[in-house]
Parts: sequence; structure tokens; C-alpha cells
Amino acid sequence: MTRRVLVLNGPNLGRLGSREPDVYGATTYAGLVDVCRTLGKELGFDVDVRETNDEGELIRWLHEAADGAIPVVLNPGAFTHYSYGMRDAAAQRTAPPRPSS
Repeated sequence: MTRRVLVLNGPNLGRLGSREPDVYGATTYAGLVDVCRTLGKELGFDVDVRETNDEGELIRWLHEAADGAIPVVLNPGAFTHYSYGMRDAAAQRTAPPRPSS
């Protein structure tokens, strides 16, 4: 069974490759998505990569993950600096326990 993982990106990540490439590099957002999905597949994950400039949408995605017990990789971008709502939503999302080896 393939496990679903959400990779959630905040504001301006869709501009990768064209936004300040001297700071953020030349990899485009599409390139980032490809890397995430390829690596996820190699590790047995179905990776759903999303990007939004809307704080409310990112919070709704975190709620979706919390309600569905879906693991999340979160890059909130600029929301890191001021979004209490996103912080509260992320606090609801806890990773399921790792299976014992």
C-alpha cells in the first residue's frame, strides 16, 4: 500500500526559478514538484505537492491532513513570520506513530 504525503508550500514558492535565482536557485517550482514526487515514489509514498499564496487555503489543507491523519512536509514561506492561524492549524497535525522495527 502506498502512503499519501502532502508537501505544502506557502507564498511565492510558485515563483521558484524566476524569483531571485541568486538567492533561491534556478530550480523551477515544476522541478521541485518532480523531485518531491520522484523521491516519494522511491520511498513508497504518493506525494501530493501543493502551493498557495492564500493563508486560509493553507490552513484548510492542514485541517485536511489532521482530519485524515496524512503526513505533511510544510514550507510555509512568509507565513512563518506572522501567521498564528497557520501555527495553530499545524499544531493539530501530528504524525502517526512509526511502526516498530
